[in-house]
Amino acid sequence: MLRSTSCLITLTAVSITNGQLTPEQPASLPQHLVEVNAQWPTMQPNISKDRTTVRFNSEAQRIAAHLHRVQEHLSTHIPTEISPAARSHRQSLLRWLDNYADRGVFPLNDLVPGRSPVFIDELGNACAVGHLMIMSGHEALAERIRAEMNLAYVHDIELPEVAAWASTNGFTTDELAWIQPTYDHMKIRDPRLIATIHMTNGDHFIVQGPANAQVTQKLSLVRKANTGDKVLATLPMLSAVQAVEFAGRVFVAGMPPKTGSAAEVYEWNGKSLVAYDPFAGRLIIGALFVANGTLHVRGHVLGEAEYQERYLTEAGEWKTVETVQEEVAPIEDVPRVP
Repeated sequence: MLRSTSCLITLTAVSITNGQLTPEQPASLPQHLVEVNAQWPTMQPNISKDRTTVRFNSEAQRIAAHLHRVQEHLSTHIPTEISPAARSHRQSLLRWLDNYADRGVFPLNDLVPGRSPVFIDELGNACAVGHLMIMSGHEALAERIRAEMNLAYVHDIELPEVAAWASTNGFTTDELAWIQPTYDHMKIRDPRLIATIHMTNGDHFIVQGPANAQVTQKLSLVRKANTGDKVLATLPMLSAVQAVEFAGRVFVAGMPPKTGSAAEVYEWNGKSLVAYDPFAGRLIIGALFVANGTLHVRGHVLGEAEYQERYLTEAGEWKTVETVQEEVAPIEDVPRVP
């Protein structure tokens, strides 16, 4: 997972005196976090005392480290005045934020120089706050922000609907501003990368998005090799895509588009693509993972917090897991964005 512990840690404090701080550049942890989000000194003043020197392998890894740290703090510092319903929504959304950070697929800033928020990019990759809105059933609000103020900071989005959404889900506007990352111009080199998986036999597969908004909106399953990339199959335009290896096969899962097949899971068996529809309706996929030698998929209805879970039997049928654990199981393979 793209956790903060995956960065290189040394014992020497380094001061950055000029220019933007690149992820690979050794600097104090607070310096790296403030590079991603300027709210850190306000929301957690004690962070300035941390003189641990770190560097990150990529911009995506640094953004994920920021999100995980904010998520951990907000999960344990819950306002006492919010209602039980808002508290439940808040905790569910924070778990979804953790999964989002693990995936490591963030918006691409190909619009303005320097660092900027990007609510939803051209390929539909939402920022952390936009992702939480969509996951809670407020896709229309996220799309309105994309259309009217895509590069705005949360504190500058003066829509009463945003404040209402935050209150209903147990957040303050300041907390949302703390979550919202900024993105360095063109730092993520492959904006089409949706998911990636390295097989135990050495094969490398990726799920790739469309080249632009003008072409047919399909995902591609691609095998990467020294001799070149090979497109093996096309999939519907799934959202929040995850991919794992199970029994030597590639499984890809995500929320289906509004039209077309309702299948949430696809299997590449080496010859063809097999579609599975483990849930009734169109569900958001919160986790795709292997547990005790069995493939599991966990999802929820758009706008609802309660998870449903299914597992794949040897006969190729999806059975219901009656007791779903409170915590979402970790994703076993997540994108490694260069």
